[in-house]
Amino acid sequence: MDTEKVTLSNLCGGAVEERFQREFAEVLENIGDVNTDPEAKRKITLEFTLEPFEDRSGAQVTFACKSKTVPTTAVKGTVFLHRRGTVLVAIAHDPQQIRLFDGTSASEKPKAN
Repeated sequence: MDTEKVTLSNLCGGAVEERFQREFAEVLENIGDVNTDPEAKRKITLEFTLEPFEDRSGAQVTFACKSKTVPTTAVKGTVFLHRRGTVLVAIAHDPQQIRLFDGTSASEKPKAN
Protein backbone atom coordinates (compact mmCIF):
# COMPACT_ATOMS: atom_id res chain seq x y z
CA MET A 1 0.00 0.00 0.00
CA ASP A 2 1.42 3.37 -1.05
CA THR A 3 0.92 6.01 1.65
CA GLU A 4 1.10 9.68 0.82
CA LYS A 5 1.96 12.05 3.65
CA VAL A 6 -0.47 14.96 4.06
CA THR A 7 0.82 18.33 2.83
CA LEU A 8 -0.81 21.69 2.20
CA SER A 9 -0.90 20.76 -1.49
CA ASN A 10 -3.00 17.62 -1.00
CA LEU A 11 -4.97 18.44 2.18
CA CYS A 12 -8.72 18.78 1.58
CA GLY A 13 -8.29 17.61 -2.00
CA GLY A 14 -6.02 20.54 -2.92
CA ALA A 15 -8.55 23.15 -1.84
CA VAL A 16 -6.14 24.80 0.62
CA GLU A 17 -3.83 26.12 -2.08
CA GLU A 18 -6.72 26.99 -4.39
CA ARG A 19 -8.54 29.03 -1.74
CA PHE A 20 -5.33 30.71 -0.58
CA GLN A 21 -4.57 31.79 -4.16
CA ARG A 22 -8.06 33.25 -4.51
CA GLU A 23 -7.80 35.24 -1.24
CA PHE A 24 -4.23 36.31 -2.06
CA ALA A 25 -5.39 37.67 -5.44
CA GLU A 26 -8.19 39.58 -3.69
CA VAL A 27 -5.71 41.12 -1.24
CA LEU A 28 -3.37 42.13 -4.09
CA GLU A 29 -6.30 43.70 -5.92
CA ASN A 30 -7.18 45.63 -2.76
CA ILE A 31 -3.59 46.85 -2.38
CA GLY A 32 -3.63 48.07 -5.98
CA ASP A 33 -6.92 49.94 -5.53
CA VAL A 34 -6.07 53.67 -5.40
CA ASN A 35 -9.23 54.22 -3.35
CA THR A 36 -7.81 52.36 -0.33
CA ASP A 37 -5.24 53.37 2.28
CA PRO A 38 -1.88 52.31 0.83
CA GLU A 39 -0.26 51.89 4.26
CA ALA A 40 -2.99 49.83 5.93
CA LYS A 41 -2.16 46.19 6.61
CA ARG A 42 -4.08 43.40 4.93
CA LYS A 43 -4.39 39.92 6.43
CA ILE A 44 -4.95 36.35 5.25
CA THR A 45 -5.88 33.70 7.81
CA LEU A 46 -5.76 29.97 7.20
CA GLU A 47 -7.79 28.09 9.80
CA PHE A 48 -7.79 24.33 10.22
CA THR A 49 -10.11 22.49 12.59
CA LEU A 50 -9.40 18.82 13.24
CA GLU A 51 -12.17 16.74 14.79
CA PRO A 52 -10.75 13.36 15.84
CA PHE A 53 -12.72 10.18 15.28
CA GLU A 54 -13.86 8.53 18.50
CA ASP A 55 -11.49 5.61 17.94
CA ARG A 56 -8.62 8.04 17.15
CA SER A 57 -7.98 6.37 13.81
CA GLY A 58 -8.29 9.67 11.95
CA ALA A 59 -9.85 13.08 11.99
CA GLN A 60 -12.26 15.20 10.00
CA VAL A 61 -10.44 18.32 8.75
CA THR A 62 -12.33 21.53 8.15
CA PHE A 63 -10.49 24.36 6.44
CA ALA A 64 -11.31 28.04 6.05
CA CYS A 65 -9.31 30.78 4.35
CA LYS A 66 -10.30 34.35 5.12
CA SER A 67 -8.84 37.66 4.08
CA LYS A 68 -9.21 41.05 5.67
CA THR A 69 -8.91 43.83 3.14
CA VAL A 70 -9.12 47.57 3.59
CA PRO A 71 -12.35 49.39 2.73
CA THR A 72 -12.24 52.19 0.23
CA THR A 73 -11.70 55.64 1.65
CA ALA A 74 -14.62 58.04 1.90
CA VAL A 75 -14.92 60.62 -0.87
CA LYS A 76 -16.65 63.97 -0.52
CA GLY A 77 -18.42 65.87 -3.25
CA THR A 78 -20.91 68.66 -3.58
CA VAL A 79 -24.31 68.84 -5.20
CA PHE A 80 -26.38 71.94 -5.62
CA LEU A 81 -30.13 72.00 -5.29
CA HIS A 82 -32.17 73.65 -8.00
CA ARG A 83 -35.93 73.90 -8.31
CA ARG A 84 -37.42 73.00 -11.69
CA GLY A 85 -41.05 73.91 -11.36
CA THR A 86 -42.25 72.10 -8.25
CA VAL A 87 -39.49 69.49 -8.35
CA LEU A 88 -36.20 69.90 -6.48
CA VAL A 89 -33.26 68.38 -8.38
CA ALA A 90 -29.58 67.97 -7.55
CA ILE A 91 -27.10 69.34 -10.07
CA ALA A 92 -23.32 68.94 -10.25
CA HIS A 93 -22.29 72.59 -10.66
CA ASP A 94 -23.35 75.74 -8.83
CA PRO A 95 -25.80 77.47 -11.19
CA GLN A 96 -24.75 80.88 -9.83
CA GLN A 97 -21.11 80.24 -10.72
CA ILE A 98 -21.97 79.08 -14.23
CA ARG A 99 -23.66 82.42 -14.97
CA LEU A 100 -20.56 84.34 -13.91
CA PHE A 101 -18.66 82.83 -16.80
CA ASP A 102 -21.27 82.38 -19.53
CA GLY A 103 -21.53 86.09 -20.36
CA THR A 104 -25.01 86.51 -18.89
CA SER A 105 -25.27 89.61 -16.74
CA ALA A 106 -27.02 89.54 -13.38
CA SER A 107 -29.95 91.55 -14.75
CA GLU A 108 -30.44 88.99 -17.54
CA LYS A 109 -30.61 85.98 -15.22
CA PRO A 110 -33.92 84.14 -15.38
CA LYS A 111 -35.90 84.29 -12.19
CA ALA A 112 -36.22 81.10 -10.16
CA ASN A 113 -39.69 79.55 -9.98
